[in-house]
Amino acid sequence: MKVRTILTLTAIVSSILGAGAAYLALSVPNDLKADAMMKDARKNLESGKRDTARTQLSKIIQQYPRTDAAAAATIALVTLGEQERKELEAEIKRLQAENTKTNESVNELQESVEGIKNAPPKTIIVQQPAPKPAAKKKTTTTKKRHR
Repeated sequence: MKVRTILTLTAIVSSILGAGAAYLALSVPNDLKADAMMKDARKNLESGKRDTARTQLSKIIQQYPRTDAAAAATIALVTLGEQERKELEAEIKRLQAENTKTNESVNELQESVEGIKNAPPKTIIVQQPAPKPAAKKKTTTTKKRHR
């Protein structure tokens, strides 16, 4: 009986070890690939290539869902989305302020045009310049010659 129990325990322990080894053999390469993809995605984020980084992060989550890199990619995507939302919000506020200023200047221009349009006609009196005094005629005296 002792031999049977020892054999059973040995079989259970070897099964557990085999399953662990198989798990590691299958998961470690995935973790390494996912980590490499995550490094590339971070480089793209740092260089300002957000669309490429977003695509890479999505691939990590889809292809390697049970890795640490997938969790990090999820957090990076959420952070990226939040950052872009804040940037868009600031841009919207800036555009609204610009729009308000433009509307104010358009209203001022409309008021001035209406003021000009409704103003009574102006009578312009043009005075003729005073006539210039006649130039004195030089009297040419011709001397009569005696003959």
